[in-house]
Amino acid sequence: MTKVLKNNKTISENYALLGKLINEHLDLFPDKKKTLEICHTGKFLMFFDNLTILEVTEKPDFILFDGNNQIGLEHQIIVESKSKEREGFFENIFSLAEIELKEDRELPNFLASCYIEPYANFKLSEKEYLIETVKKVVKEYVLNNNFIENPLIESLFIQPHTQKNIYANMGAWWQKNITLEAIENAIKKKNAKISTYKEIGINTQWLLLVIGSSGDSSFEMDKNLKLEMETEFDKVFVLEDLRNVLYQLK
Repeated sequence: MTKVLKNNKTISENYALLGKLINEHLDLFPDKKKTLEICHTGKFLMFFDNLTILEVTEKPDFILFDGNNQIGLEHQIIVESKSKEREGFFENIFSLAEIELKEDRELPNFLASCYIEPYANFKLSEKEYLIETVKKVVKEYVLNNNFIENPLIESLFIQPHTQKNIYANMGAWWQKNITLEAIENAIKKKNAKISTYKEIGINTQWLLLVIGSSGDSSFEMDKNLKLEMETEFDKVFVLEDLRNVLYQLK
């Protein structure tokens, strides 16, 4: 049966500990993907009293240290691929529009929260049109407080900021419960690599699966799940990111 691990530290204690666990590693790995992996691993380690990141690697993703032994940790995010593809498409549109608006000297600094039409669906060939739409709508609203009707942005909210930033808000969503199949597929994906990792002398191997971040593509944990498949990982965990809840499946 799935085991829920407790974190009994206070918010201030967690905040201080997280910085202690990850800051030196974040300085060495500025790319977005590795930064996210390091942050997830730091949140995971806050549930333990004696674990630290010894090294950020690729095979495995992390080498942990408990004061006596090294532990290999593999990290894997589980998302619903179709929804994630849609989120990525819109995030890219707004990111490119933001880059161009940063160069517009007519505009003061601002933070624009743009709420996307819930059923908006566009083709890749419409990318340039959508970028121009975002630029036009945001600029008009920032300068003149006038909202231009358009097929992409349902509404937007502007507030003062230290730079020019646009945030694409996908709106409300219902997160789906993670399935046993999705978890087992993620484990199978990582299982094949364990023998290679053990060749470097790290015999204990853990797997951290991450769910429950923002967006329609994310999952919630089903507390009734029972992992029945065989795996060479010594321990398998699921971190529900936004809720900061850790589950142990093995």
